[in-house]
Amino acid sequence: HPALRGIALGEADLRAELGLREEAGLAWPRSRAVVAARAAGLPPPPQSVYPDARDLDGLARSCADGRALGFLGRAAIHPRQLPVIEAAHRPCAQEIEAAEEIVRAATSDAGAVALSDGRFVDPAVVAGARRVLALAYRYR
Repeated sequence: HPALRGIALGEADLRAELGLREEAGLAWPRSRAVVAARAAGLPPPPQSVYPDARDLDGLARSCADGRALGFLGRAAIHPRQLPVIEAAHRPCAQEIEAAEEIVRAATSDAGAVALSDGRFVDPAVVAGARRVLALAYRYR
C-alpha cells in the first residue's frame, strides 16, 4: 500500500503468543520482519523494545544481534537505554574506514574492482558501504 512507511515486529506480543522465554526464539521472526520490509521497498525496521530497562548488558547483546539481522535502531522504554542502542547501531571507525575504501575503489574508474585484501567489490557491496557512510554521517 502506498501509504505504508514502515513495519515493526511486536516482540512482546509474539513472545506471549508463542510462550518464548529466550531471545533465540525471536531470530526467525526478526529476520522475516527485516526481509519483508526490504522486499516491500521500506527502510530497515527498528527493533522492538527491550523490556528490562535495568539490563543494559542484555540490551547491548540484543541490539548487536538485531543489527546483525538488519535492524536499524530500536525503540526504547527508558532514556538510559538510548546510549546503548545508539552505540550498537553507530558504525565503528573500522566499519567507516572499510566503507570509505570500498567507495574510493568503486569510484576510481578502474573497471572491475578488487580491494587490497582480495575482496571483490560489486554494486551491492558499494551500496552497503554507502549505507554505512550515510549512517555514520547521521551520527556526527
